[in-house]
Amino acid sequence: MDFEPLLAVSVHPVIAETARYFQTLAPGDTLPKRHAFRPNHVRHALGYIFLVDVLPGDYRWELVGEKVGILFGTNRQGSLLSTLQPIELRHLLKPMYDGIVASHAFHYCRGRYTWPDRSVAIERLLIPMTDDQGRLTSIFGVTMPVESLDDFVIVFTGMGAAGFEVDEIVTCGAVAREPA
Repeated sequence: MDFEPLLAVSVHPVIAETARYFQTLAPGDTLPKRHAFRPNHVRHALGYIFLVDVLPGDYRWELVGEKVGILFGTNRQGSLLSTLQPIELRHLLKPMYDGIVASHAFHYCRGRYTWPDRSVAIERLLIPMTDDQGRLTSIFGVTMPVESLDDFVIVFTGMGAAGFEVDEIVTCGAVAREPA
């Protein structure tokens, strides 16, 4: 999988390191295999990773790192995208996930988790993964806050489910920015 378009722009160091790891799993135009992924190789990102199962017509969060759950306002592990509230967030994520499945391409974005009285800037990388037969069955994700949250992550606990706003997208070498 070619991450050069992503690595050519300024991204969070953890995102860059994760992309480089996945590039070793899938050289050229191949997709990484789910069974080849080893969490200990992305130790730098463990609390911020998530795995999404690709199901017919839906998606299920298989694994959600602790800090992703805190950032998002709720741990979605084991739940289906089709049950996600608020519905506006579901309507944002479903086309994003569907696009990854259709294109077999990574998806990187900069955006913000939002609540009524605050927001936190994040960078997110989503990577499609296949089973041994080459079927796209999983999406790996890493969501990194732009600023370190270790000192004040507790502020976001109990705030409820966050909204999400996208500012910039990099996928398949294209860069798109939301109008100002």
